[in-house]
Amino acid sequence: MKYYLFRLAGWLCPHLPTRLGYWLFARLGDVLFFLTARRQTVYFANLRRVLGNTVTPAERDAIARRAFQNLLKNYFDLLRGHRLTPDEIRAQLADVHGIEHLENVMKQGKGMIGGSAHFGAWDLFIHLAAVHLNTRVVVPNERLKPEKLFRYIQQLRARQGIEIVPLDVAPRALIKALRAGQMVGLAYDRDLTRTGPIVNFFGEPTQIPDGAVQLALKYHVPVLVAFAVRRPDNRSEVFIEPPLELERTGDLQRDIQNGVQKLARVMEKYIRQYPDQWLMFQPIWDNHQGSSSNG
Repeated sequence: MKYYLFRLAGWLCPHLPTRLGYWLFARLGDVLFFLTARRQTVYFANLRRVLGNTVTPAERDAIARRAFQNLLKNYFDLLRGHRLTPDEIRAQLADVHGIEHLENVMKQGKGMIGGSAHFGAWDLFIHLAAVHLNTRVVVPNERLKPEKLFRYIQQLRARQGIEIVPLDVAPRALIKALRAGQMVGLAYDRDLTRTGPIVNFFGEPTQIPDGAVQLALKYHVPVLVAFAVRRPDNRSEVFIEPPLELERTGDLQRDIQNGVQKLARVMEKYIRQYPDQWLMFQPIWDNHQGSSSNG
């Protein structure tokens, strides 16, 4: 049923007027919030880490509701993106800060690693890179169930210049892309393999994925971090940070640890400034158990 719903939505969404589509998916986000908020213990635990005691419960719930809306709007972007022209993709951009960083690293011809947290219009930076630089982007992803749904998502992404590769074969595909001078797109805030180093993230120790830093150190390619902040008009303001400065001291594990900590600090900066844009509904810290959703 999930597969056929996605297929139906993939046909329907490109035919919806853009403003109507975003409005409808925002309302779906409202429904999801009101029906499931009290069960979203992990999400609210993540959000409390970011907000601390700086907001009231009502203010926190307002932030969460906007996050649910942003999450569903991202599904609208996914389901209509395969029909967008390069000009239509550019029309989604309100402003881009730091585009020179993207251009400069690709001029080096060594490939690059670019990514973000699960934040804002998270696909837009990948689309921007694919369109602006006319390059192929390879992105690892968990296999979705059923398998034919995963293949369908792969097809949608392929029409956008993005190659989705399953995690079990991702390492070889990522290395091949970098050696070809292409871009690897990664999510920096969730360690699916549970192999990353323990770093400080919002004042608490947790594992952050180290794939970007490991690849950068081994293959001498730059790492860019970008954030697409979705505005109320559903256009996005993209911030591209300068390439991550990585140390090479000869102690690889120490260099990875320091690099991942720098990555975590960059993510903290934007997540703290735009908490309703951080769409992390999976556990990041280990001590979610026992947390209540609304306090």
